[in-house]
Amino acid sequence: MIKNFLASLGFGAAQVDLVLDRENLTMGEPVTGKIVLKGGEVKQVMEGLRVHFCLASAYPSGGQRVDVNEVVAKITVFEEDVVIKPEELREYPFEFVCPRHLPVSSVNTRFFFQTDLEIKSGVDAEDRDIVDVYASGLQGHFLDGFARLGFKHHNEAYTGKEKDGFQIIHFRPTSWLSGEIETVGIKYQPAAVDHWISGTYELKGKEGRFHFSAEELATLEHAAETLRQFFQRKL
Repeated sequence: MIKNFLASLGFGAAQVDLVLDRENLTMGEPVTGKIVLKGGEVKQVMEGLRVHFCLASAYPSGGQRVDVNEVVAKITVFEEDVVIKPEELREYPFEFVCPRHLPVSSVNTRFFFQTDLEIKSGVDAEDRDIVDVYASGLQGHFLDGFARLGFKHHNEAYTGKEKDGFQIIHFRPTSWLSGEIETVGIKYQPAAVDHWISGTYELKGKEGRFHFSAEELATLEHAAETLRQFFQRKL
């Protein structure tokens, strides 16, 4: 009876752990792993097991920091009642395809899997796993083009879907243009990068727009050269 009472408060209760095969995710590619359930000190009834893929970020507005928290995807492992015995181990395969149109992991933008195990008449168990998300396709070439030119992420923000989903990145040069400019900023929508990438830039106090076609971003080499020529013209 005492053990049952303590388990209902979360002491000696069942535990859950999401074990991923890798912690670096690429947009559009599968993520695999397993979910491990470990029974506590008494028999308990699990009412559901779910994994939420989440995003946390922030952006400045009116001199204030506005936090952004979004659930990108919901993965249900089971919803029916499942009995787990004391100290019993159970494993469930986990597979998930990372969505394509996301902001990338950066200075402020972070991604994580939140695993929730619902326990009947008890305190639910949970697990959080932080992961890095990298771009693919045109967005990948675009951002990697900056890296190829020696730019590093210096500051970053994501406005969230309610504010049209803009990612704002400020790069600092480490080789090319180092000593000539302090930073270059870009603002674009990751949700609209299938056929081209367009947005605004900020360079040496000047602002303007950019638009790069699929041909200009077809490869990493094309993207780096496109960016080099573009910003040379704007200096």
